[in-house]
Amino acid sequence: MEMTMDIQTVKLDLIQWLAGLQDPAKVLKILAVRSEIEDEENKTSLKPMTKEELIARSRISDKEIEEGKGIDIEELAKEYL
Repeated sequence: MEMTMDIQTVKLDLIQWLAGLQDPAKVLKILAVRSEIEDEENKTSLKPMTKEELIARSRISDKEIEEGKGIDIEELAKEYL
């Protein structure tokens, strides 16, 4: 692949290639790579909180729940399970 291609062109090329992929084992390998990349991104975006930050975050969450901004766990399970 030519290195002068812009990122959008490269992504479109990958999408076309992936759409034509028929081997389930290769699709599973790609999913594993995706999972590794997402796990790494999550690790780098997480940082420890101080006790004060945790308490403040908890108070904000409690307020949002009182205002009806939360999602019921049963609704969440229906959506994702």
